[in-house]
Amino acid sequence: MPSPNEAPSPINSKKVIAVEGKDEINFFNALLRHMNITDFDIRDVVGKGQFPKKLATLLKARGFYLADESSFVTHLAIIRDKDEDEAFKSIATIVANAGLKPPTKHSEFSDGSPKVGIFIMPGKTINGTMLEDLCLKTVENHKAMACVNEYASCISALDPTPKNIPKAKVQVFKAQVFLAAQPEIVDSVGLGAQKKYWDFESHALDELKEFLIKLK
Repeated sequence: MPSPNEAPSPINSKKVIAVEGKDEINFFNALLRHMNITDFDIRDVVGKGQFPKKLATLLKARGFYLADESSFVTHLAIIRDKDEDEAFKSIATIVANAGLKPPTKHSEFSDGSPKVGIFIMPGKTINGTMLEDLCLKTVENHKAMACVNEYASCISALDPTPKNIPKAKVQVFKAQVFLAAQPEIVDSVGLGAQKKYWDFESHALDELKEFLIKLK
């Protein structure tokens, strides 16, 4: 998504996906290509706190609605990290306040125009609160994870421990260490997806894939 003073670029697909940031754009571009899902327009809202403002801006993008005020976009998928227990309710309220019909359940689409779907990462079947949890789950049996877990355990035992070690150890920290163990080092989970370092055939992705298949 553009900065607050810029107009959003025109909509170029009937299927629009709104995500939190550039890392998520890279991840979902890679996953959707793997699933042979094309013809989608993915937008970055620059952080979950920007969803209310950026969703309203997105709806004003040229091409979202036709001249007769009907929706050119048939599906709007909104994907964000859990972070807190009321994540689904928060997004559903934002959708309703924008004049759209939200779904009643996670990972489903409403019957409005456009149909709106909400997916809260990492999904109901995966423990955690964010994309990194899902990525790590796909490679939990990778030989490098023994090294990752040992290093994370060592770091957590330091005195003093890093202030954010509970989050870093389980999420960002482990993901970064895993990526550092790959043939070509990248510094984000999204770029890791582009390099196919996460296992896109893992059953950990089944719930997310079922949601994305609805965009076909």
